[in-house]
Amino acid sequence: MINIKIASIVGTRPEIIKMQPIIKEIQKSKHHLNFIHTGQHYNFNMSNIFIDDLDLPQPNYFLNVKSGSQGIQTSRIIAKCEKLLKSGKPDIVLVQGDTNSALGAAIASSKLGLSIGHIEAGCRSFDKRMPEEINRVLISDIASLHFAATDNCKRNLLNEGIPASQIFVTGHPIVDLIRQINNRENTLNKSKNKHYALVTVHRRENIDDKDRISKILTAFDQLSQKMPVIFPCHPHTKRQILRFSLEKYVKNIRMIKPVDYIQSLTLCKNAKFVLTDSGGIQQEAALLCTPCITLRKTTEWIETVKLGINFLAGCGSGCIKENIRYVERNYDDIQQRFKSSRYLFGKVGVSKRILKIIEK
Repeated sequence: MINIKIASIVGTRPEIIKMQPIIKEIQKSKHHLNFIHTGQHYNFNMSNIFIDDLDLPQPNYFLNVKSGSQGIQTSRIIAKCEKLLKSGKPDIVLVQGDTNSALGAAIASSKLGLSIGHIEAGCRSFDKRMPEEINRVLISDIASLHFAATDNCKRNLLNEGIPASQIFVTGHPIVDLIRQINNRENTLNKSKNKHYALVTVHRRENIDDKDRISKILTAFDQLSQKMPVIFPCHPHTKRQILRFSLEKYVKNIRMIKPVDYIQSLTLCKNAKFVLTDSGGIQQEAALLCTPCITLRKTTEWIETVKLGINFLAGCGSGCIKENIRYVERNYDDIQQRFKSSRYLFGKVGVSKRILKIIEK
């Protein structure tokens, strides 16, 4: 077998998490791995802790792009990736999801004529107000291989004119990672006493708008009057709460620092339900059989909504409360629906399937 030079480029916590099973699979092979971190998330708790926690190698290169406007940050990623990839000349560059790191790395690779493999290809919210949605669509236009998590993702790509010969429904690598963690540590046992709600909010369209974040925090505060609420708080979210003087809404909430991935999964598994605007947590909740209320009006994982285990609430406190009441009233029925969610994002072995496709 010919040894393949594979560059895997990440820049944020979700990318590190979702690329972990693929990186581990490449390490087990005879192929050459060049692991590159752009530095889009440069806070230790948002990045390095996950590299250590998930037993990943330290990146070969750290590009240190840091924060900035969408344009400035993406341009830094393009420039730094171009210089590195031009000298390294990998056979294929793997990017994951919809971040500025994924887009910047894909653009740099495309300009250099390199093959691009897109992990988590084809998921769409159809909301162009989200920077992530723009990034996804642009990456799809220039990727060489599209690794789709679901049949719905494949349909989205076909509808955008992507050739069927370039699309592969592999499932999502998060399936492999959760199985790996379950096998490695007995940490994800479900608690019989699911007495708290887990909440997260970090998307800029929610936290950079005072009215929206006020409504969301109001719903969290009202929920905390009935049951404990645990809130692992993103650093930028915390800054915005202080900036808008909204501390009164979190005084009864257990607001904690970002946790490592195993702790995050455990919190999700043992919560009665989750309220989040995170795409990744929507997937994890589905796989861990925890009802999810999504603080958006659209989702890239519409499969979970159609199954009736994820509920789109938007950011209005009234609508959030209405969805909480629905979940509480229909809790047993929702739990039954999870029986159909086992293979929602594919069967174990996703990372092996992706690597075999790259080899072929």
